[in-house]
Amino acid sequence: MTESATITDLRRELEKAWLALDATQRHLTAHAEMNAALHCAEQVFHSPLHAKVTAALQGIDHALNRTKPAVPLNELSQQHSEAHCLWRTLLADLDRCQHGRHHGDACGPADDCNGTSAGNPHLRPGMVIGYGLRRDAIVMPDPDRKHDVNAWRLPDAPA
Repeated sequence: MTESATITDLRRELEKAWLALDATQRHLTAHAEMNAALHCAEQVFHSPLHAKVTAALQGIDHALNRTKPAVPLNELSQQHSEAHCLWRTLLADLDRCQHGRHHGDACGPADDCNGTSAGNPHLRPGMVIGYGLRRDAIVMPDPDRKHDVNAWRLPDAPA
């Protein structure tokens, strides 16, 4: 049996043990809460077994995290694409006003944008919102260039 097959088998067994211990922990918790309610206690006291089960669950979590299989680069690239990037979506929404409308979009007549959204009042185009690893400024781009990655960066700051 290869090493990766052995690790896969061990991970499967650890996952089964985790499920059993999780059910045990829930049972012990319910039992302790029932005893506390039965005796009108203000605090719930858990047994030493409950603490041991919790520690075992944490140990299994640690072992499972250490033996996670590496995701091949080609699979990773299939899972993450420019079109489905959550960060890109978040950045593209930074120009919205408090009513959820992009800069220049029509806002409701009752909104204080007076018909046309003025965008985010806290982040105006050209405003520095952070810095990159190489001291390049990250700025709020013009609304028409917000989907251009290069529009979010300014050249390096002087030394």
